[in-house]
Amino acid sequence: MWDIDFVGVLAVDGEVSTGRNSIIINRNNNLQFYIEIISSPPENFPRQIKDVCGFAEDLANWGFDDNTTLPHPARKEALRDFLNRYILFFQVELRKPTGTTEYHIARNIHVVKKSDSFHSDTILDAIPIFSEETTERTQELFEQQLFNRKYVGDNKNISNDDDDTPSMILWRHGQDKQEYTLYGQFNMHDYAAGGFRFHPASTQIHKINLQLEYIMDSYLHDQVLFMDSNNCNKLQKMLDGNGEVLGNFEEMEQTVMQTAASVDAPVLNTETTITEDKQETDKELEFMKLFENECKRMGLYYDIKDLYNFHTAMKTGGLVILAGMSGTGKTKLVQCYANALKLGKSQMLFIPVRPFWQDDADVIGYLDTLHNVYRPGDSGLMNLLTRAANEYPDDLHIVCFDEMNLARVEHYFSQFLSVLELEENKRFLKLYNDEFSTRIYNQNVFPSTVRIGSNVIFVGTVNLDESTYHFSDKVLDRANVITLKIQPYNDVLRLKEERNKEESLSNRRENSFSYDTYTSFRRMEREISLSSFESQFLWDLHEELQKCGRNIGIGWRIVRQISTFLKNLPANSPLTREEAFDLQVVQRVLTKIRGSEEQFTDLLGRYNIDKKEVENSAFLDLLSTMPDSYIFERTQKEIVDKSKELRLYGHTV
Repeated sequence: MWDIDFVGVLAVDGEVSTGRNSIIINRNNNLQFYIEIISSPPENFPRQIKDVCGFAEDLANWGFDDNTTLPHPARKEALRDFLNRYILFFQVELRKPTGTTEYHIARNIHVVKKSDSFHSDTILDAIPIFSEETTERTQELFEQQLFNRKYVGDNKNISNDDDDTPSMILWRHGQDKQEYTLYGQFNMHDYAAGGFRFHPASTQIHKINLQLEYIMDSYLHDQVLFMDSNNCNKLQKMLDGNGEVLGNFEEMEQTVMQTAASVDAPVLNTETTITEDKQETDKELEFMKLFENECKRMGLYYDIKDLYNFHTAMKTGGLVILAGMSGTGKTKLVQCYANALKLGKSQMLFIPVRPFWQDDADVIGYLDTLHNVYRPGDSGLMNLLTRAANEYPDDLHIVCFDEMNLARVEHYFSQFLSVLELEENKRFLKLYNDEFSTRIYNQNVFPSTVRIGSNVIFVGTVNLDESTYHFSDKVLDRANVITLKIQPYNDVLRLKEERNKEESLSNRRENSFSYDTYTSFRRMEREISLSSFESQFLWDLHEELQKCGRNIGIGWRIVRQISTFLKNLPANSPLTREEAFDLQVVQRVLTKIRGSEEQFTDLLGRYNIDKKEVENSAFLDLLSTMPDSYIFERTQKEIVDKSKELRLYGHTV
């Protein structure tokens, strides 16, 4: 069942999706009717469903009595007269009896009389309502938290899904008053224990007092105002054009603090918050020092910036792929990371990829319907995932696919690619259909679905040679592909002399990092925080890529992931923001530029062998539009390498 409310009216005869009339008498001699949905449904509701089924018995509480002694036409007409006067609020339940077609039922029906302005093509949009009664906070505090992108309280009729963000919200002034303040516009929201947090579509949040005429033409139901979409559009324009901007809250904060102190209310201690932030920063710095020393202890000598790049990619989730020439210690680096975190053997899994893997059954296993048992793959992955989900949800786990491109990643890792891009509360791996659950002997160990939480990190190592497969865009869209640089050999000899001096720190076992500590390293706010220069650069680059092929470009997923990476740079990182942005262009964009000389010469440019430089490159021209602090050292080197490939081989990979 969808938990949020839908709105509908009695459907018109001849327009019901089943081909039936809008009111029928079924085989059980009960009145059955079809409701046309007139509200904007949630994104996960099937778009092909335009009407749902309701039953007259659910209207008894609203004054309708089905007189079964009347002839069928009279009973139908009585129900039609009743329903034509009302708007119906309801929730939708999906029914799928075994062996029959699925259908949708209206449950928990409420009715409200139609307004005088109602017309047949009315579409209603939901505007959630907050108030002092429902949020336990004053309007001043509500506005302050809204302005500071804090959680502002709960409303059970707002969908948690990212795609269902309401563009506007309301504050109600008193339970018995028809006075509201409207806030907007918003394009993102997220949910936690503190309720909802809203992110504005622009840098500012506007507000206006809602005029009574809009309220009278709308429908109030369970902390939601359902308003005609045309009126919503007018209000959005009014907000942007005439709305008051939520401004500086310094004076308001002082008032709140004084009021709280006068009634001995608990006051947020900003010094404590700053101290906690500093402790988290110090803890992450301590971890990175341990990670660096662990690498030295195991004989790995990488640029410290590469280590911070790897750590930032790991903690921001998704898939991390370590690339580079064979023998540079890619697998060892993952082991060093696990050692620095002090992970136990059961928390770390290395999976050697087999060349014959064709689909995810080779990795996760399959359902043996002959013996009614689920048989996990011999990789050990399912054992780790079930333990991480059920027995040790508070422990961190790392899964490393070694030489992961020996087989086609998009085949054997297909389910994971789809699951890992979802929000954490929606990341479920499907092992088999639910209908088999009661028959499977080991379903208590391997249930039909397994949750993949943020306590499981996936990483892969790859070699790019004639024995391996190249990655598809489906993989590259979801992965940070990091090419590791080895240090000059003279530097390595010098660093070896320093290694013994620092081994004592690396071997200290009292330094452990719990999953909660590791989570504190993450900053997973959904708000995109790219600068205007960065966002404009990515858009211009997207347009240049589109000229090379309509299926090549920079989608919203990549933009959001780049923003998340930049926000998660550790506080004391040797990587500057400009250097990190440079790395992300290489790791998230340039990895997708693969094709012929004819396709990419205009973008990458032509390599002049005599001058040993790239000429007439649209990509390099774009780099020059950025501020001087953006040097793009890695990006420029990659462009040169790819333009050389075009010149030598006629294509780039």
